[in-house]
This record gives sequence, structure tokens and C-alpha cells, in this order.
Amino acid sequence: MSSSSAKNYFGLSADYSGRDNSRVAIIPVPYEATTSYGKGTKDAPKAILEASQQVELFDDELWIEPFKIGVHTAPAVKMDAVTNDSEAPFKELSDAVSPFLDGDKFPIIVGGERSISLGGVKGCVEKFPNLSILQLDAHCDLRASYEGNDYSHASAAFQMYKALPNPRITQVGVRNVSWEEVAWMEEDEPQINIFWARNKAKWDYNEIINTLSDNVYLSINVNVLDCGMMPATGAPEPGGIDWYQLMDIIKQVCVRKNVVCADLTELSPIKGMSAPNFLAAKLLYKLIGYRFALDLGVTKKYL
Repeated sequence: MSSSSAKNYFGLSADYSGRDNSRVAIIPVPYEATTSYGKGTKDAPKAILEASQQVELFDDELWIEPFKIGVHTAPAVKMDAVTNDSEAPFKELSDAVSPFLDGDKFPIIVGGERSISLGGVKGCVEKFPNLSILQLDAHCDLRASYEGNDYSHASAAFQMYKALPNPRITQVGVRNVSWEEVAWMEEDEPQINIFWARNKAKWDYNEIINTLSDNVYLSINVNVLDCGMMPATGAPEPGGIDWYQLMDIIKQVCVRKNVVCADLTELSPIKGMSAPNFLAAKLLYKLIGYRFALDLGVTKKYL
């Protein structure tokens, strides 16, 4: 199948992509309203869709074909720009997520800018009140407001924290934070654990996973990767993690915790450069493989 005719992620047949016979539901969200540096996140869901047609469906690490768990491509969620006056911020997205959770499916939100993560979290908290968040990101995103908008991409984690009944967030790969955010954390002492990128050589993955509750929302901003590997993002930062570090973190949280929902945000496709789009598509497929490895017969020996 050519990328231009792609109808679902990974180009799957109806046997493996129907809503009823799939355990995974990919929800495209081409939302961009508050990006403040590089633009183009609204184009990411389509770019990842097209790149996914080139992903090899056999996983040589897990020795399985993860798509056989069933991967459904849901209709794209369209939203108007969310502002301080919005009555129910990102309700369209939370309303799209909830039915899949009720149907025992694993929703993966493909953005779009970072702010949409709030909609994903809101779609999960009623069913999972003890939800914690694993945020893989270059930035803390803990400003109470940014450029006059409480629902800016730079305030995403602050809003997610407030949306949790029992707030707990673990941030991994951070290497950019403002004094405003630091002051809030020092004064309020929120339940937020930060694993700074500068210490990545010393990270204990068990320590990272142990900070989380049993049910986890996994939020992946592609800028967690070093900008040399992932230049196609609106707010690139040097000093990020590499591909295999990212895989190890995702693998361990998926095997040791119940990851109920995930999002992938902040890809800003660069015209003529296919590598970042393919990386995002491969990341999406690896996430599916790790999340359902045990269901597909992989033993824990692969860890």
C-alpha cells in the first residue's frame, strides 16, 4: 500500500483493524493552538500514519507480530482552540477515550501538541481514580498559565496534575524548567518525581517505575529524545535520551504496571525529512508490542 492511500495505521487488513476485534485504538488528534516556537504538530497524525505503512510488522526483539493483537484506527478528534473560557477543556478527546476503556481496549492518542494530554487523562480518571502519570518529556510543563492561557502546552503537566484524584506524576528526561515552576514545586511540594536528563547514565529504572501507582497513563513527548535524533519537534532540547533508553523505560512500565492509555505528541514534521516521522511510527508500534507482549505469549525473560 502506498502511503498516500493509507487508511489505517500500519496498513492492516480488516481482520486486524476492526473496532470490535482490536485491543488497541489509535486516536488521531491534529490539534495545534498554543505552540510557541516551532509549528506543525497538527500535521503529525497524518505524517505518522503515512510513515507507519513502512514499519516492518515483525518485532525482532519480542519475536512476535504485535499487530495481531488488533489495532483499530479511530476517527480523528477535532477540537476548537481551548482557552480559559472553555467550559470543558478537551472534552471531545476525553469523550473519545472513555468508551474504548469501557470496552477493555488500550487507547493511544496521536497528537498534536502537548496540551491534548489533559484530554486523555480526563478520559481515564473516572475508571482509574488511582491513576498516575509517567511523562517522558524535555520540559516540566508545570506553569500554571503561559501567554495568558491556562491550557497551553507549557501548562499541560500542571493541568494533568490538578485533574488527578490522587495526584502523582513522574517526569523522565527533563532538561528545561522555569523558575516559576521550581518556585511552585518548592512551595507546594507536589507529588512529582523528576528524573533529570543530565543524570541519565545513573538512572535506576526500577526506581522510576516504583514511583508510579498500579494504573499508569503514559505520556510521550518526542522531544524527550535528543534533538540530534529527533529534530522535528517544536521545542527541541540538547542532551536528551537515546532510542534504546526510551525503549527500556517503555518496556519496563508496560510489563510491571497496567498502562491504561498513552499519548504521543509534539512531532512537527519537516518537509523532505522522513526519518523523524518513521521514528514516531516505529515508536508507536514498539509501544503496542511492549504493552501486549505478555498477552501475545512473550515471557518476562526478554526483559
